[in-house]
Amino acid sequence: MQVVNETELMGQALEQAREALAAGDHPYGAVIVSAAGTLAERNRVVTTTDPTAHSETMAIRTAAAQWGLTSTHGATMFTSFEPCPMCLGAIAESGITRLVIGGRRVLGEPPLGDYRVEALLELMGRTGDIAIEAGPLASEIAEFYAANS
Repeated sequence: MQVVNETELMGQALEQAREALAAGDHPYGAVIVSAAGTLAERNRVVTTTDPTAHSETMAIRTAAAQWGLTSTHGATMFTSFEPCPMCLGAIAESGITRLVIGGRRVLGEPPLGDYRVEALLELMGRTGDIAIEAGPLASEIAEFYAANS
């Protein structure tokens, strides 16, 4: 079994964000690491004309299709940027227990105002279900989103 470190995994999420941008989609990427393996996905909202085809939901869908419905139970997800409320709901429902976040939105700015994943988990009564962590490559990710927002 190949061991991949967390900097490489966040790098894969960022690479997916770059690929999404190059394809004309929104610049977001996600990587799932589970007992079944590792997979990376990107945002595909524009190219699929599916408003729910965010990188996180695409990764969860792909994992379920390739590895089975419960394959994400106990998994870790690396995201290039803080997941939106829809994606956080999907992450929670999929059984992912660790979320490593690249970039974060500026509080108070549109479209989500003061939204934070931690606050939504608290509202959902699921604060103990998912460990939230800041990921590696913070400077590189901040530069990418500053240049591509």
